[in-house]
Amino acid sequence: MWTPKNTNTLSQNNILTFLFLEIICVVLMIADHSAHITAPVRASISALTYPLVKVVELPQLAYQFINTTVSDQAALLNENIVLKQKLSQAQIDLLQMEVVSQQNTELRKLLHTKQLLPLKTTAAFIVNVNTGKNNHYVIINQGFNQGITVGQTVLDLNGVVGQVDNVTLENSHVILITNKNHAIPVEFLRTGIRTFIYGTGELDNLSLPEIPQSADIKLGDVLITSGYGGVFPPGLKVATIQKILDSPDKSFQRATALPSANLKLMKQLLLVWSLQDQPDKKNQLEGQSSQ
Repeated sequence: MWTPKNTNTLSQNNILTFLFLEIICVVLMIADHSAHITAPVRASISALTYPLVKVVELPQLAYQFINTTVSDQAALLNENIVLKQKLSQAQIDLLQMEVVSQQNTELRKLLHTKQLLPLKTTAAFIVNVNTGKNNHYVIINQGFNQGITVGQTVLDLNGVVGQVDNVTLENSHVILITNKNHAIPVEFLRTGIRTFIYGTGELDNLSLPEIPQSADIKLGDVLITSGYGGVFPPGLKVATIQKILDSPDKSFQRATALPSANLKLMKQLLLVWSLQDQPDKKNQLEGQSSQ
């Protein structure tokens, strides 16, 4: 059984032990500061605990790695999306620039052709196309308000396209030379032989069914407007002969011709009329009203 005396003795022993240990610690600290006697011990302990430290740090390092990787991937994805959007916009802008450049080039060509023609001309754009079986026509963005009249010749950069057969205030209906019911008086540029050329309902084919058997015609001969009838001005390129045949009774020659105008890729056209033949708008309006 413990007594108060024993308790006091134990307390005194504990204090003495603590003071003794404190003195030893101070001595060791002084000795370590001056002679670094504990450095090998610390190095050994550090080497022994290094794997444990790494194991403890591993979850934090893994979290940092995953977080950085995910963040970098998200940033790359966002950057990729932005770059794709910019690339798409750049491609659209480039395409629009190419279209505008092409239109400007074609307009310059049309202007040059207009300057060469001894006729009054104006450029027009196609707003609608119908090239169904036999019935071939286009609608252009020029009409009565721009001075367009029925019967005007219509060209592209290569030759005759057709003629205006109906006019509204802001648009005109143009029947193509390949229309099944269309015909043009023409002559052979090389020989001056005159005849008629007819539409066949095919965009790449015109027909010459009645050429005199004695006429001198050859493959590749160029056909131009003769000016007969007063509808088409003379000297405009119409077609090129591509095939020659005899009629069944051999009384005539027949031929097929390729239109000079590019009827499959039309975009911009030239409207043509003779300066002296321009009708007065007031008279034309009165004529349309009376109809």
